[in-house]
Amino acid sequence: MRSWLAHSFKRQLFVVFLAVMLILVISGGFLTVQGFRTRLRQDYARNDLLLDKEITEHIMSLLDEVQEAIDGIAGDGILRQAMEGGTGNNSSTEAAGTGSAINTKVVYSALYQHTQTVRNRCAVDLYLGNSRLYTTSPGAAAKSLPLDYSVLWEASENPGRTIYSLDPGEASEQGASLLIVQQLWNGTEKGYVVFRVSEENIKDLLSSRVNARDGFILTNRFLRPLCQLGAAEDGEDLALVRKNLMNRQDYTAGAKNNIYITELGDTGLLSLYITPPVLDSFAVNVEYRIIFLLAIIGVILCSLVASRMSAWASKPIAIFTQAMQDVRNGDLDTRITLHREDEFGQLASGFNDMTSRLKEYMEEQVLTERKLNETRIAMMQAQLNPHFLYNTLDTIKWVAKSRQVPEVATLSSRLASILRSSISRQEFVLLEQELKLVENYCDIQKIRFDDSFDLSIDVSDELLKCVVPKLILQPIVENSIIHGLEGQDNGHIEIKAFAENFSESEDTADTAGESNQPILHITVTDNGCGISDEMLRLLEDTDPESLTGHLGLANVGTIIKLYHGADYGIHAERPAEGGTIMHLILPYTTELPDTAALYGTANTLQS
Repeated sequence: MRSWLAHSFKRQLFVVFLAVMLILVISGGFLTVQGFRTRLRQDYARNDLLLDKEITEHIMSLLDEVQEAIDGIAGDGILRQAMEGGTGNNSSTEAAGTGSAINTKVVYSALYQHTQTVRNRCAVDLYLGNSRLYTTSPGAAAKSLPLDYSVLWEASENPGRTIYSLDPGEASEQGASLLIVQQLWNGTEKGYVVFRVSEENIKDLLSSRVNARDGFILTNRFLRPLCQLGAAEDGEDLALVRKNLMNRQDYTAGAKNNIYITELGDTGLLSLYITPPVLDSFAVNVEYRIIFLLAIIGVILCSLVASRMSAWASKPIAIFTQAMQDVRNGDLDTRITLHREDEFGQLASGFNDMTSRLKEYMEEQVLTERKLNETRIAMMQAQLNPHFLYNTLDTIKWVAKSRQVPEVATLSSRLASILRSSISRQEFVLLEQELKLVENYCDIQKIRFDDSFDLSIDVSDELLKCVVPKLILQPIVENSIIHGLEGQDNGHIEIKAFAENFSESEDTADTAGESNQPILHITVTDNGCGISDEMLRLLEDTDPESLTGHLGLANVGTIIKLYHGADYGIHAERPAEGGTIMHLILPYTTELPDTAALYGTANTLQS
């Protein structure tokens, strides 16, 4: 798979486009569904909280009515006297210490009056000690409660405070009666008022407000149920809440339904309102099926779009690839035509400009190499021209016949040295070797011209190790002897050299192109007739054809410029005192240049 992608930019673009579109489709689908579900949950949760608030307010309304009844009973003097008298369900009772009797009907009348708003929802009992003296339950028999009964004990410990508790004697896993108790009298025996709201009474109170899909649970603070309505009747949600709280977890952890717990004031009672999830498993599965279907449709559409987009985007790449292959095969006339103004259009323009410049450069290199080869041949011809060889050999012959002197050996050895240097394949030599060749040449010419001139060389030992092109001084010296010193008997030729921008601490390697490149100056001075104005003009002319007929000087200037650039070359000067000074300007270097690297490209193209 990786190799399949790596070898095609078009396939890479296709995969990228496809991946991006799939991510957008799938992630967009999930985000849309999740956003919808979140918004739906929020709306339903808001509605659930409103319903829960309505139910709890309805319960609190009942509890408030009970509290008002308790307050009314506590402040009723008849009931107080009846309870302090301690004789319930009799025809009359005598208040302790007062001698007055209170009719039972009067007592019940007062009791009914204070409990008329809640009497149809709960039973009201008045206890003195553990005995029930009065009750609103019709036909109820006398009943007693132990004083250590949890709710009575808690009420006796908190006189004047209303206690809310389930009836432990009637409690089950499904529910229990709600006891609302307060100690009101504290005579010889303690008197209590007890409101009993049965489980059925609570269900009747709330059944009209809890729909069939929801559930409601009323519990004490220990999560023991007083009643369970609707979907909560199976007790699973209550058991889960207990378990989570025992394990110190969020009470809704693991719940399938929505559970809302509300504390009912300071009563210690809790309401649990339970609603089903907004979307059941079937609806969630439908949503995921829709997303899956959208993903399939997206893959098909993305494949079509990505295929066309990748083909459109990779087409210029294919054109560039073919064009570069053509250039690699040697076709420098290759051009790219793209009617675009974007980056690809700019790249095509740059490619066309590059190939044009490359073609010009290659042609220039071929021309340079051709000129260099022609100059080398001309230099060889100049050194080996028949006229020079004839004159030298003729001189050797006549000297040998007439004088029989050692000059013959000198002529022969010097000529051999010059010939060896001329035909050598080495293109660069040390300045020391070049000066030695000039000395050999002058030795021959001294014999030929009967010592009519002398040669002096003033070059430091450091500069003798400089590397220069071969045979650049001999043509200059030859020009001085043949043209400058013609007809003179005391001619003098002086060769000097000095370096510019040079210090011994610098690296003397060839670093052409740098601004601090040391420069080597070589001067050839003669005391002859002086160079003509025409020759000065020709030497300053940049056209090498202008020196036609002056082969030696033309060759030297061309060799230096071809090897080292247009900043270097040969210049002439005619001082006021006469004679001629020829200046050779070259880069200072002690390293042999890599001519194969400099002209290999031109040679390859030429071949």
